Amino acid sequence: MWAATLETILLLHLFVLLPLQGVGAVTEFDQAATSRSLKQEAGQRHEVHCSRERSRAAWKAIAEYLIPFVDEEQYELPKKCRLNPENDMFRDQEQHKIHVDTNEWRCGFCRKSFRAEKFLDQHFDNRHYNQLNDSQGRCLADLCGALHCDFVIDSKKTKTKCNPAAAARNRHLCESLADSCFPLNKGQSASRLHEFFLRQFCDAHTCAGGKKPFSRGGKKESSVFYLAVCILVVMLLPLFYTVVYLQQREMNKGVQVLKRISKPGLKTKPS
Repeated sequence: MWAATLETILLLHLFVLLPLQGVGAVTEFDQAATSRSLKQEAGQRHEVHCSRERSRAAWKAIAEYLIPFVDEEQYELPKKCRLNPENDMFRDQEQHKIHVDTNEWRCGFCRKSFRAEKFLDQHFDNRHYNQLNDSQGRCLADLCGALHCDFVIDSKKTKTKCNPAAAARNRHLCESLADSCFPLNKGQSASRLHEFFLRQFCDAHTCAGGKKPFSRGGKKESSVFYLAVCILVVMLLPLFYTVVYLQQREMNKGVQVLKRISKPGLKTKPS
């Protein structure tokens, strides 16, 4: 009897427990496969070897100290020109930044909000990296040496000791940008902008001293100047018209007094 009972228990173990162990083994296998796939996705995460911050500084220099003068000349930057907005890999993402308030930035792709711009940048890197065009020659940060990015980021920063070799490299890069973006054989506008670019960006790449970047000014400076002039004119116009009115009024009073004084002298004597 005990032998029959033991045999029954063994049969139950074979037909019930073993299938359950098989299910558990399959579950563990699925979990391991899922874990491996997640690790593979993490390993395949898109990486961009281009500084977003320095690219932003480079674009700021272009937008404020070059583009206004290019627009004034009605000149179109060639596609091969690395200063062309189309050659900035971050341009599409930067244009989809919505600055709602001091502590609120919003993604223009998915409308998600963030407390600071750096968190939105991280969001772009993690969720919208497919909006990047990271083909060769589209990293504006590579042009920072020519475009004075450090000055744009912090114009009050104390200068370090000038390196003649670095200054020469930056000047060479700057001059090559002038040649490719404003070819001298492309007309008068290109020639004027070529000369302007050399004076605006390239002349400051020297250890001789005395020459600062962006000596020709830019959009921000000019707009502030014209705004100040307009406000001053608006404030002075009422004062000017008031002074003119008071002068005219005083002159009219003086004429009337003279007329009253001269009347008795014009009377004829009785005959």
